[in-house]
Amino acid sequence: MRIAFQPFASSLAVLAPTEKEIGVALVDIGGGTTDVTVFYGGSLRHSKVLPIGGEHITQDLAIGLRTSRDEAERIKVHYGSAFSRHIPEDETVEVRDLGGASLQALRRKYACEIIEARVREIFTLLARELRTSGWGKFLRGGMVLTGGTALLDGIAEFASSFLGVPVRVGYPESTNYIGMVQTVSNPIFSTACGLLQLAIFEASQKRQSSLFNGLNRTGSWIVERLKDYFMME
Repeated sequence: MRIAFQPFASSLAVLAPTEKEIGVALVDIGGGTTDVTVFYGGSLRHSKVLPIGGEHITQDLAIGLRTSRDEAERIKVHYGSAFSRHIPEDETVEVRDLGGASLQALRRKYACEIIEARVREIFTLLARELRTSGWGKFLRGGMVLTGGTALLDGIAEFASSFLGVPVRVGYPESTNYIGMVQTVSNPIFSTACGLLQLAIFEASQKRQSSLFNGLNRTGSWIVERLKDYFMME
């Protein structure tokens, strides 16, 4: 069994070699944590796990909207946005109460303001980490967001405005896979796709090594046979 560093695996799926060379931060916003990893000069230079993630957004919504965790997750995924300023004041969404028996109409903008407050906290901690580590000034390639929370509407735009660097959402490159391409071309599967690429690369290296060793053995056998032949002469 092989152990692989998760951010390194994700980077294989969503980062371009040029980005790693000029400097880029890969930010994987998971459920309970946010992983920030800096690549520069083609190598991994710094990594940190921040104790906050998408699940904290869901919990905030559940409390603020007075609903269940599952209903809060549904609202976040289907109606959430990290930029509340873009949401019309009169737009509403229907939210089930804690008992799940009745629906209440709530302002969508209010739900997005709750989301934005927690997103702002995530990127405040992220900015502080990049600043104190000293690697924030090397991000000429900007920042790439991945993980499930990277799918939150407006999060890349918010991050770029807040941090002052180019930000994009990282999707696994679909040309690297066959079959259920549309399913795996999703930030949620960045790590899994990266691990798959790593496994394929290592298998290829083993095949090449086995072929090289086989040729060496064959070559050695031929040399020995030639030696025997000339000694007999």
